[in-house]
Amino acid sequence: MGIFDRLKKVVKANKNANVKPQDERNIFNLKVGDIVSIEDVDYEVKGVMKLNDSGWKWTEYKIKDARQTYWLSVEEDDEIEISLSHKVTAITTEPPKKYEYEGVTYYMQEGSEAVVEDVSGKINVSKGDRVDYYEYSDSDDEKLLSIEIWDGQVEMSKGRWIETFEIEIFPGS
Repeated sequence: MGIFDRLKKVVKANKNANVKPQDERNIFNLKVGDIVSIEDVDYEVKGVMKLNDSGWKWTEYKIKDARQTYWLSVEEDDEIEISLSHKVTAITTEPPKKYEYEGVTYYMQEGSEAVVEDVSGKINVSKGDRVDYYEYSDSDDEKLLSIEIWDGQVEMSKGRWIETFEIEIFPGS
């Protein structure tokens, strides 16, 4: 039995403990050290970054499983939108309207500039940093691609949408 399995059992055993509703973890208030289980894969929250694009706010969690680092992006529009992505090698410096990557054609959905409002944990950005971001999806809106430009450095990631019912949260503290 691994440490995450033991942690899950302890959390489940203490579910009925005296916890105030405002203290309960949810997808909007994860903290460094929490465990997020997505489709039965456990990830530890390593960092939290809150972004703001002219009043439009969202949170990105840097999460890590046993092999790789991922980004869990959470925003509330008309509904809750959650995506899981991982970094890939950037092969462009100029974000086009349409982009082909690994045989999939992605179409730009939005692009703008955001500012980091808050950051905690192991993320290599600071409060006040700015990022130009461009979000893409395939024609079925199932596969996602993101291009971010941080102070001239291009980062690219690909991912997919996640449903809230696919997520289980185990507070780390």
